[in-house]
Amino acid sequence: MMLFSILFPLLNLASADQQCKAVPGTSSWPSLTKWNALNQSIEGRLLRPSPPGAVCHSSRPEYNAAACTIVTNGWAVIDFQPTLPNGNAWNNWNNDSCLPDPTAPCSGEGYPVYVINARSSQDVKHGIDFARDNNIRLVVKGTGVDYVGR
Repeated sequence: MMLFSILFPLLNLASADQQCKAVPGTSSWPSLTKWNALNQSIEGRLLRPSPPGAVCHSSRPEYNAAACTIVTNGWAVIDFQPTLPNGNAWNNWNNDSCLPDPTAPCSGEGYPVYVINARSSQDVKHGIDFARDNNIRLVVKGTGVDYVGR
């Protein structure tokens, strides 16, 4: 199974002539209608996962004490987070924005807004086309990166 993520876009400061990517909550971000059309084109495999640590925060709708125990126990285990649609090998790549600690803040920043659970090359093509046509950042989830991103 191949997963790739459409992440919160960050400003690209490499060149002043480059157009910034669309950001959620702005007028340039694709409408729900467009996201629904993408989801239909990939047979319902568009996911909108919450940050994994959200299950430990009682202020969040995802709160679930039993799931919190599972997330807390697996959090520091290298094999746990990569199994999640929006997880990385190391949480530092999500800016520790939603730890499984109810006393820490929890936001979705640093996590993908949407994830495509790609099952075919056509799913990948639809995702790439959508990202290009809507000026949003595309990140392919894969392996081969260490703690410092090499």
